[in-house]
Amino acid sequence: MFINSRPGAVIFTRDHRRLAKFYEAVTDLPISYSDESISVLRSDTFELVIHAIPYEPPVDEPPSPREDCYIKPFFPVESLAEVRERAAAHGGRLRSADREWEARGFRACEGIDPDGNVIQFREDVNSETSV
Repeated sequence: MFINSRPGAVIFTRDHRRLAKFYEAVTDLPISYSDESISVLRSDTFELVIHAIPYEPPVDEPPSPREDCYIKPFFPVESLAEVRERAAAHGGRLRSADREWEARGFRACEGIDPDGNVIQFREDVNSETSV
């Protein structure tokens, strides 16, 4: 199957295919493998595994942010504005543009995936204007 190791993350969910489609849309990571239990999105340098746990309770509509989690993945993107639209079209959402912030050469914005997991997206900015 996959022989090459790379850094990555696992996200657990009730519906791994739905969540994989969301992450494919907002990160441009292609789905490289899927079966009854997992979907795997990967690039040359990163692997995101979306793992099904069928006993997970259904997610509220719209999802409530799971802000009590101790880890928050972040993803590089070309455009926060574009990802804001993609996220909304696939069941998630980003905070409004006035909630974006800058640091260390990137502009960032938090959001949630369709399950309510808090995530962050970062676009590069001119390092001279960052804090």
